[in-house]
Amino acid sequence: MPYVDFNNTYSLLFEQSLGQNKRVDFSRDQVALHNKFHTKPQAIIITDTYNNPFFPIRPRPVIDTSKFDLLEIYRRYKELYTKFTSLFLPWHYCIEFVDDQYVVFNTRPIDTIFPITNNEAKKDFLNAKPDEITSRFLKDNVYDISQCIHICIIGSTDKDIYTRRFYELLARTCIVPFLRQYKINPGINTGIFGFNIGPKLNMNLLIKFNKK
Repeated sequence: MPYVDFNNTYSLLFEQSLGQNKRVDFSRDQVALHNKFHTKPQAIIITDTYNNPFFPIRPRPVIDTSKFDLLEIYRRYKELYTKFTSLFLPWHYCIEFVDDQYVVFNTRPIDTIFPITNNEAKKDFLNAKPDEITSRFLKDNVYDISQCIHICIIGSTDKDIYTRRFYELLARTCIVPFLRQYKINPGINTGIFGFNIGPKLNMNLLIKFNKK
């Protein structure tokens, strides 16, 4: 199951955290029009959980193991960022290694904006030390982060190792459809941005798979 859609992602999370008989109503998050994209997504932002500049999840996981870590990420997010009452994680997609394969989980409705703006990020949410790309993006207001598609990689891109299959899945499942549908610039640091991305993730390899 390399891709798990939104409903199945949260069914899985709530089943494991609350019990099989629990039912959760997503409607209060989905009907608020002010939480929707105003026009269309402007860019794609890639982060990881450990070095995340806005919502860092620490002290674990650092290395993405075969364990289903998304449940722990969800619990930690709810504990750390209690200001946000939404049931959803802030990122549209999370990708992690589960059992023996990489899996993309749709963790936020695709038409729902990221929960903070550039101004809010600079004022209250720049928790991790931002790298040059993140700092410049926010300083120059290249785009507003609330109007971007956000993809989060479980673990730390300073430590983990990524296979060809990882890059292929990330590009073809989470990136290429948006590039084509919304005509987002496919260039690194022009339409696709890596915030606080460590040296183990080669952003340029995404270009290779974006062209296929």
